[in-house]
Amino acid sequence: MSFILEARNLKKSFDGVVALSDANFTLNQGEICGLVGANGSGKTTFARIISGLIHPDSGQLYLYGSQISLKSHLEAERLEISMVHQNLSLIPEMTVWENINLGREFTTPLGILKKEAALNRAKEALQELQVNISFYDKVSQLAPSDKQLLEIVKALSRHPKILILDEPTASLGFRQVDILFEKLNQLKNNGVSVIFISHRIWEITKICDRLVAFRNGKTVGEVDFHQQPRDERLIIPLITGKKENEKSIHEKRSYRSFDTHQLVLEVDNLSKKEKLHNVTFKIREGEIVGLGGLNGQGQEEILLILSGYLKKTSGKIKMNNQEVFLKNSGQAIKRGIFLVPGDRQKEGLFLNHNVFTNLIYPQVALKKQKFLLPLKELHQAVTTTIQTISLIPPDPRKLVSHLSGGNQQKVVIGKWLSLSPKILLLNDPTKGVDVETRRNLYKIIADLSNQGVSVLLYASDNEELIANCDRVLIVFEGQIVEEICGEGICEENLIACSLRVQ
Repeated sequence: MSFILEARNLKKSFDGVVALSDANFTLNQGEICGLVGANGSGKTTFARIISGLIHPDSGQLYLYGSQISLKSHLEAERLEISMVHQNLSLIPEMTVWENINLGREFTTPLGILKKEAALNRAKEALQELQVNISFYDKVSQLAPSDKQLLEIVKALSRHPKILILDEPTASLGFRQVDILFEKLNQLKNNGVSVIFISHRIWEITKICDRLVAFRNGKTVGEVDFHQQPRDERLIIPLITGKKENEKSIHEKRSYRSFDTHQLVLEVDNLSKKEKLHNVTFKIREGEIVGLGGLNGQGQEEILLILSGYLKKTSGKIKMNNQEVFLKNSGQAIKRGIFLVPGDRQKEGLFLNHNVFTNLIYPQVALKKQKFLLPLKELHQAVTTTIQTISLIPPDPRKLVSHLSGGNQQKVVIGKWLSLSPKILLLNDPTKGVDVETRRNLYKIIADLSNQGVSVLLYASDNEELIANCDRVLIVFEGQIVEEICGEGICEENLIACSLRVQ
């Protein structure tokens, strides 16, 4: 069989760390092929090689049967290969229309920009995915989901023959995912080939014709859905290397009653201009409460106000029956309210510092230290934290930027553990994280809950709310419109309430 794209025995190392050791991959024309694997398995490295961003140390790439050597991403684009990046490639200080046209501007013979043509291109591209944002908005002003959609729109506007999507749905709500999937099926029917990288296994089984699995930098298996059932149980062992006999991340948690537990947090008529309207709820000690609903309905604003990053317009916040005023994040942190933000790289970590520095920073910043830091005690504390969060590799000297996405997220959570959190706010904490790491993260959260830490969790994946929450509050247009408890927390109820179906 002749493949549109083929990779043979690709190898790539970074500073002695092996990212790919034997990657093999084939792609047919008009096919959506999934690429799965744990964080650090080499998926993104592979995608960056075939999009011309990095060069393999060895191995061969073939396009339409002919061997190629991509010298840059511009050469890949000339060969009609486009990539949607997990860590967005947008320019924050440029507008929407400028980002879409960047590098492919319409110009006169004198090199003057044809702005009207550029705006028309942006308009048509946004309409393709039903993205409702202004051409003139700066990217820095957009919500995470809109940035993700813009990244996809930018790639689609290049009319590629091969489209590489690296975690494209990580920031999207399920309605946006459905629109994207409709578009991908349309592209497939028009002969476009798609490589779809995702940790959401249900997405792989829904949209892909076939999948290839990477583990530890090697190709370890393949599932062809034309010949095999669309069953997650076929995929998980390829990712983990273990038989699927462990507790599923999506298994519903046992019902727990908190009626006799101490009331830790009370939010009364919380409002934020144009964002939130009279939000009221309570959380008891050790309870895990979810924020559900369509993406962008005000869930993130609730978390940001409670963490002191955003100022409320009106309303009251009480901790242990006493009203608190959170004018900044420092005041929230001193009260034991900690946020795990939605963008770990920009908001949760110092990427150019090592694991040790990232883990000790909060406690050093909060406490008045002597002139010399107690490094021996801090190293002991960091060693304990690394063991608790199961960091891979367990090396405090490792630069955070060199960790996989899942292990970076472990560091974001781990830095708060030594400060004995009372309330943990989680903004989509497993976005872009593989199955095994997701299990580890939610085990950490469950252990904290059992120790009396109260948790407020927003997750874009309903299955995570079902598996981990004692109650779920449905947010719709800035208001809490429904509370679902215990056995009532299921996919059907979450979707129906999110869409306001009676």
